[in-house]
Amino acid sequence: MRERVADDPAKLISETVELSDADRAVMANPERHEMIRRTINEAFRNGVWGYVDDTLCLIQPWGFDVTEIRVLTRVSYGLTDVLVPRQHGEWLAHNVPNAEAVVDHQGGHLPDPNRVTERFGWLMEPG
Repeated sequence: MRERVADDPAKLISETVELSDADRAVMANPERHEMIRRTINEAFRNGVWGYVDDTLCLIQPWGFDVTEIRVLTRVSYGLTDVLVPRQHGEWLAHNVPNAEAVVDHQGGHLPDPNRVTERFGWLMEPG
């Protein structure tokens, strides 16, 4: 991954996965390329085990039942995401009590960096 990203940060996910138009637009930004290079280099600075742990979380139970979540929760997903099916977002929104679903009808897997405040500003609001 480090070599692939050093060569072309737009290949962060894979050389073979065909990303959605929305994700390709995010990946086409040269400023994003430098951020991806820095992030990947830092992520692997001490080895691969953090990445391995994150990946294992995708295929193993999380150690809790999402129906027991009691904190304010927002489930955001893009309908053009080719990496995580929209059904996963729908399932989470339905199974996490009182979760707010935010669906980006044109969005893909990667967040639009121009919408960070809009997407995550709610975390700073007084509760």
